[in-house]
Amino acid sequence: MTVEPPPARLLPAALAGSDIAAWRGAEHAHLGMALLGEGRGGEALVALRGAVAFGDLRPATLLNLALAEEQAGDPELARASMRALGDRLPDWDEPPLRLGESLRRAGDLAAAEAAYERAVELNPQRPEALLSLAALLMLRHQAPRAQMLLLRCCARAPDRADAWDALGLALMLTGDIPAAESAFGEAQRLLPDNIDIAVRRAEAAALAGNAAAELARLDLAAADDPANVALLTARGVLLGRQGQRDEAVDVLEAAVALAPDALVPIVALSNALTTSSRARMAVDVLRRAVALAPDDSNLRNNLAATLVRVHRYDEARAILEVLIDEHGPQLNFLCNLTNALVSLGLQEQGVARARQAVALMPQAHLAWRALGNALSYHPDVTGQSLLAAYRGVGRTMPRTTPVALANTRDPARRLRLGLLSPTLKTHPVGWLTVAGFETLDPDAFEIICLGPPESTDPIQRRFRAAAAEWHVVDTETPAALAQRIRDLGIDILVELSGYGDRGLIAACAHRPAPVQVKWVGMQNHSTGLAEMDWIITDRWETPAGFERHYSERLLHLPDGYVCYSPPPYAPDLVALPALRRGHVTFGCFNNTAKITPVVIAAWARVLRAVPGARLVLKAHQFAEPATAARFCAAFADHGIDAARLELRAGSPHRALLAEYGDIDVVLDPFPYSGGLTTCEALWMGVPTVTLPGETFASRHSASHMSNAGLADWVVADLDAYVARAAAAAGDLAALAALRAGLRARLRASPLCDAPRFGRNLGAALRRAWHDWCAAEPATTTPG
Repeated sequence: MTVEPPPARLLPAALAGSDIAAWRGAEHAHLGMALLGEGRGGEALVALRGAVAFGDLRPATLLNLALAEEQAGDPELARASMRALGDRLPDWDEPPLRLGESLRRAGDLAAAEAAYERAVELNPQRPEALLSLAALLMLRHQAPRAQMLLLRCCARAPDRADAWDALGLALMLTGDIPAAESAFGEAQRLLPDNIDIAVRRAEAAALAGNAAAELARLDLAAADDPANVALLTARGVLLGRQGQRDEAVDVLEAAVALAPDALVPIVALSNALTTSSRARMAVDVLRRAVALAPDDSNLRNNLAATLVRVHRYDEARAILEVLIDEHGPQLNFLCNLTNALVSLGLQEQGVARARQAVALMPQAHLAWRALGNALSYHPDVTGQSLLAAYRGVGRTMPRTTPVALANTRDPARRLRLGLLSPTLKTHPVGWLTVAGFETLDPDAFEIICLGPPESTDPIQRRFRAAAAEWHVVDTETPAALAQRIRDLGIDILVELSGYGDRGLIAACAHRPAPVQVKWVGMQNHSTGLAEMDWIITDRWETPAGFERHYSERLLHLPDGYVCYSPPPYAPDLVALPALRRGHVTFGCFNNTAKITPVVIAAWARVLRAVPGARLVLKAHQFAEPATAARFCAAFADHGIDAARLELRAGSPHRALLAEYGDIDVVLDPFPYSGGLTTCEALWMGVPTVTLPGETFASRHSASHMSNAGLADWVVADLDAYVARAAAAAGDLAALAALRAGLRARLRASPLCDAPRFGRNLGAALRRAWHDWCAAEPATTTPG
């Protein structure tokens, strides 16, 4: 745009000639600066060029012109102008400061750092330069130097809340959490309504061990200012960190109601809902957050991760693939996409994305974890390939400095047995382990549970009854959790969560206990963790010669490696459905991550070998029409008509068990076999045909079937798999007789004999303890 000069009769009498030009230049410069402030870069550029044309060559005008060039879409010209102005005025700190901002926005962090360094060199006390350089240094993992600059900045400008806030962040990065809490407190004093600062102060207080005091302070402050959204949000976040999730949700919902367009309370509410097992509600809240900040890639990634938790894998996959297209491959995107793809039964694509994550960040344990978890389901997995992936996790897992342990090496004393898992409740971990812990000799073992917040969950109540102590594990860092375990004096730590979602195995890398044992809970193979001493197993899971596939020593139990607790609400058995339907119905109630193209081909062979047979597949993923259609198409490629398939979505547990009344024979997937699913099928009278491989996950069903006295259902190859299924379908009288007596048979077998299992487990744990007692004492433990 152009600005017309005022009529000559309105000019001051003293202005004429060059003075008029200068006045016009100043007016153009003033207009350009105003337009810049409004973000109207193109119009500002015209105005500022006009100022220069009228002879306004003041440094501020020329710098504003450069800023307008960038805002109008020509950053290269803008930076050239800034550099030229800096060369012309080498003692002025503004050009390098503005150049640093431009380079940072462009992602050239090294060049931006050099520009900021020049600005600080020219004016060592300027708060803006100190703050900008410190923020960049934190991005470049140079927190200690950033901290020093910010201390200088806060001393120079003690009334700047942003400086105190940045100092708090730097102190968090350097590990001085109490000082960080103080810095955030000063920032909050200056900006009491700032939600971000209030939340950061609350999080620092929690990490510093001052959560109770901070909650009390927030309660008092909220009493005086009940509608303060910053206080409500901080209080909600802190309540969530304390495990008081329902109250956290209530408080954060109030914050969101008071500030419906504020992003931080909405995100905090979504986190609280997710951790309180209300992920479906969290999805709706995250959609609202994404609508407010559609360019925030982290929010969209969080939405995708939450969609995975509610089994909406196709939608999650679409979001993550768009994110990668827009922002390039990033670790979190790739790991979440790996999970979504494998869950959809796209194992090949999932492994490829996991390998991409490892190539991108080979020192990131999350990348190796994604690869290990994906490989577990891949049809070509071997014991050695999976061990290599999990060794990658173990090698890159963060560790603290070695710490000496004070446990007494007395082989006969009563032992403090720690159970570490967020899933000590109704969960596969609970169904397969609680009976064993309940029947341990209380004179030999004192059980210390490190688990989820208290609830009315029936399995958790059983764990609590067996435990001498219960310690809630929720939001601690792995290092802090490890120190708490040391402080509890745990002798043997049994890890029961593995590398799964919210798994706590990372604490084991810090060596919190002298003897560390892996059992159940994502027990798909070796952990690859040097600090994990033993893995509980049996002769079917790890036959002779399998030691080479594990980094741990094998702690063999004489029967099976788990003890199944059947649910008291399981429906009664029904007669063999084939007798009333006139055809055999095969079934598999495992999730689709386990159903590979090789499995589909094998199942198609079974259906062709048994004319008229049907196949029922049940998994949460089949609620998505696209997934169901893709699986039907995969069977059609093998000549199986969709009429012979029935794809069912998820259902409540009791209803799921009742649906085994429709199934004659279970077809086990491979190489990731059924675990709890196989036990449940047996309890409901349905045997499983299984084909074990080299990995631990591939042999779950082989262990359970053999432990129940049904080793003849375990086969050696694909041809035998198809033949065993067809043979079972061809002898309905034998199948009906087996079904009728299977529950009683299972109840009497070692798989459900809790006292027998408890004795075996206790003897194995004592054996591991004796081994440690006999070992040469070390001055420190491995770290």
